[in-house]
Amino acid sequence: MCAASNMAENTEMNILHISGLTASYEEAEVLHDVTLEVEDGEILCIVGESGCGKSTLIRAICADPVLRITGGSIRYREQDITHLKERDRQRLLGTQIGLIQQNPWGAFNPIRPIGVQFRETYKSHGRRFDADQIRAIFDVLGLKNADSILQMRPCELSGGMSQRVAIAAAFALEPALLLCDEITSALDVTTAAAVTEQLLTLKRTQGTTIVMVTHHIGMARCLADRIAIMYRGRIVECGSTAEILASPQHDYTKQLLQDVPRLRVE
Repeated sequence: MCAASNMAENTEMNILHISGLTASYEEAEVLHDVTLEVEDGEILCIVGESGCGKSTLIRAICADPVLRITGGSIRYREQDITHLKERDRQRLLGTQIGLIQQNPWGAFNPIRPIGVQFRETYKSHGRRFDADQIRAIFDVLGLKNADSILQMRPCELSGGMSQRVAIAAAFALEPALLLCDEITSALDVTTAAAVTEQLLTLKRTQGTTIVMVTHHIGMARCLADRIAIMYRGRIVECGSTAEILASPQHDYTKQLLQDVPRLRVE
């Protein structure tokens, strides 16, 4: 649980409040009494091994209908979003809460031009397509020749480019909260580092709050203001990045830190 974590108790600072959340897939309970606060403007990394419930927590925040919430609550700012109706869910996602998935190709129709899909995204959220904004975001993400990329189809892009375009699509609607679900797991080390740096740049330029789930505590070390450790469907430890790295309290956190590769100089 991350009830205190040395954060200010003033809830006005928090963009997301998760309290005592329990959730299941059919009869299998996956999340157990999860409590977590996300402060406005921070980057929070949720770290844990595959199957620990990280992605399920992201699905719960997005009110994914395949997930059954059986206890607790989720609040975005002052709105209870625990059991959103589909219409309200569509209205919230994109403009208020953005999502970048692990598989970037899942965000797009693989054979339709990217520019067409960007225009449809803007239209579906009642926004006018802004080509200058897209070019500016592409430039920050290191995507040159934006006009040419917008004419391409997702199937013509590399994995790294696809992930960057997916990030651009999420940022285009200027969400206040961005959820990133293992977005670097399919990338090579160099591209993953570049994507991480670009998230930091976009966060600095737009002030977006970012929640990122990852199995790699080394990435969290580079990216996060705070780290929450998840183990078997529970948040077992949470605090500032410096606190978690310097003085881990839970045995699982200690094991994660021991497993981080270290350069040995002989």
